[in-house]
Amino acid sequence: GREHHLLSDNEYYAFLLQWWDDDVVDIREQFPLIDRRETLEIAALCGVRHPVDPISGAIWVITTDLLLTVRTDHGAETVAHSVKEAKDLADDRTLEKLEIERRYWERREVPWSVLTDREVKTTYTKNLAWILDAGHPGIDNAAGNRVDATVCSELAAERRERPRAPVRLACGAIDQRLGRRPGTALASLRRLLGMKHVRADLRARLLQELPVESFSIYGGVS
Repeated sequence: GREHHLLSDNEYYAFLLQWWDDDVVDIREQFPLIDRRETLEIAALCGVRHPVDPISGAIWVITTDLLLTVRTDHGAETVAHSVKEAKDLADDRTLEKLEIERRYWERREVPWSVLTDREVKTTYTKNLAWILDAGHPGIDNAAGNRVDATVCSELAAERRERPRAPVRLACGAIDQRLGRRPGTALASLRRLLGMKHVRADLRARLLQELPVESFSIYGGVS
């Protein structure tokens, strides 16, 4: 329910993975390791230069890309992720800065790992982006919820009557039947997927072209 500030496509896709995970209850992006005395100390122990502003020479505050609060069987746990291009991990200076970050979180017994574009930029996360672009699930107005409930019911009917039809065409048929503007049912489907009232294999390419029978309808829209 708030605006998030992400600095790259990779961070956005990494964020989507966490947003989709029901066990992740909070996401803090660009989390500052605010005590520069400590990160300077860690840099000295590592024998590396602490990041500084290249113009003024001012000591930068190091940030962790994603800091999560995760629900576990043992209670809430904090997990930290840095997000990088895989090719950048061949760069010694990048590894030096990551080592400062790793040791900072190690001192706090917080699990820390690096996520790369190879893990986060996938068909799965691109489908999540398509879903999220329909609007944040769960905050639609009452009229929007009524549309979603109707579309959910109509999709169930399409699933019985034309199970092999691409869902894109089924949504078009629903719009025609209800006298809605073209694209209304498809946008609703995206919101329903986002709320997990409808589910599909998000590893599949071109969700819109999957047959209606590939979408499981759980209902629950009110």
